[in-house]
Amino acid sequence: MGFVARRSGGAGRALLTVAAAGAVAAGLFACYLRLSATFPVGSDGASNALEAWSLLHGNWLLRGWTLTDVSFYTTELPEYAAVELARGLNPDVVRTAAAVTYTLLVLAAAALARGRARGREGWTRALLAAGIMLAPQLGNGIHVLLSQPDHIGTQVPVLGLFLLIDRGPRRWYTVAGVWALLTVVIVADKIAIVDAAVPLAFVGLLHATWAIAPGPAGRLRAQWFELSLAAAAAAATATAGLLIAGVSRLGGFSVLPVQTGLATPGRVPANLWLALHGTLTLFGADVTAVTPAGGPADAQAALAWLHAPGAVLAIAAFAVVAWRVPCPRDLTGDVLAVGIVVNLAAFVASVIPATAFDTREMAAVLPFGAVLAGRVFGPRLARSPVAVAGLALAGACQAAALGYGAARPAAADPEQALAGWLGAHHLTSGLGTFTESNVTTLDSGGTVRLAAVSWLPPTTPAACPRPSGAPASYDPPACADTAGGAVPRLYQSAASWYDPATARSNFVVTGTADGSADLIPRAEILALAGPPDRTYRFADFTIMVWNKNLLPLLGGPPSPAPGDIGHA
Repeated sequence: MGFVARRSGGAGRALLTVAAAGAVAAGLFACYLRLSATFPVGSDGASNALEAWSLLHGNWLLRGWTLTDVSFYTTELPEYAAVELARGLNPDVVRTAAAVTYTLLVLAAAALARGRARGREGWTRALLAAGIMLAPQLGNGIHVLLSQPDHIGTQVPVLGLFLLIDRGPRRWYTVAGVWALLTVVIVADKIAIVDAAVPLAFVGLLHATWAIAPGPAGRLRAQWFELSLAAAAAAATATAGLLIAGVSRLGGFSVLPVQTGLATPGRVPANLWLALHGTLTLFGADVTAVTPAGGPADAQAALAWLHAPGAVLAIAAFAVVAWRVPCPRDLTGDVLAVGIVVNLAAFVASVIPATAFDTREMAAVLPFGAVLAGRVFGPRLARSPVAVAGLALAGACQAAALGYGAARPAAADPEQALAGWLGAHHLTSGLGTFTESNVTTLDSGGTVRLAAVSWLPPTTPAACPRPSGAPASYDPPACADTAGGAVPRLYQSAASWYDPATARSNFVVTGTADGSADLIPRAEILALAGPPDRTYRFADFTIMVWNKNLLPLLGGPPSPAPGDIGHA
């Protein structure tokens, strides 16, 4: 009887724990959904939603699609498709998926910080990591962490990979699991090579070398697991490349090459400054951030200072782990510390950093740092009742900060009205800029298709336009001789949108929702199609309509360049 009672009590506690965890996850999701709504949906997130919609309707290989240099094919796109299956095609898909992703990331960070610890220590470690990540900073922090797939979602399976290493047995099937999961992640996002593959390979080799250096060669056999992890990281990188190439050969999606290069020495100080601000933004502690609309400046500054201790703990934990690398007892901690170093070094040395939004390239620093803080300082804090009380108070403050952010008003979706206006005037297929194109299509639920075009000057290979910051070796298809004018924008778009045999576009939308610029050269619109048969003005937009199909008039070759580009 006593045994049965104990078993019944244990099952009851387990059920209660699962129910509590579910309630916490639901609460976090609700708050993050509200936070995501404080930033408007853009064409990047809208593009991913349209790609997932194509997947959901049977185009499993995304035939005809040209993606960016990041496919998200095995991570966010299935997530978007699942959300669309439940909610249909609309802007809330982007916000819902972002909230799901960040909820999973916080929970995964807590689990990894806890490690194998139990009881008070385990909870302290987990809550410390989760608390540091709990309340993203309004403004650019929301943009990077909760607005669209931009490397932050990649960290969910990366942390899952590290959980497998941390808690899995030292067996061959653990290594096989690491190889398979890392391959899946790299197919979706090559930044996983920087965040996971390189650190894992380096630490595996370092641990093995450190262990066998003072002893006989026979010790090498004892380090088979570390060496196998290093080999699995290298193999996953190669396998992912083969899979992406295979999809393309089968007629599936195409990804653009990663266009980057080493920064010049004169650019490094600016990159260091961006890295510093980016780190503070990720941890919610950027006290210099511009106040978002709808919130007083003093409240925003107070919240930033409230997050500062978390950033300090993460930096201190990183320093502790980095000092003791390699640590035979904590392979996972070493991988996280090396991952932060590789991530920051790649960011500072690259030509990519230019704006605050480029913080997305170093998004792994947040979960890696939070997990290290939990693993390093959690055991120390758990032994002190005073420290536990202080941690509880800090957690309450972070929860209050999360509630404050969730209570902010939702941002206006400026393209929503345009989509409604176009649909009401029976204008269902037209041309525009990348900024307004896919997001307008998403806002309409797919009933209006606004395809992006690039307006290019006449070019020769010697005078070919290059994206800002691209290396001298960059040679996109647009470098062939062209007569200039409008060409299809094969960047987060499908080739079928521009095929006059199956599609028809009879209007051009120019202008931006915020009225900041008119990105399409009016003279070249007229040169392409002649005077419009009708011209409308709605808000800050001008809509020119012709009684003919504009698609046969587009030139070539298509442009793979991102952004809104007029004359380069």
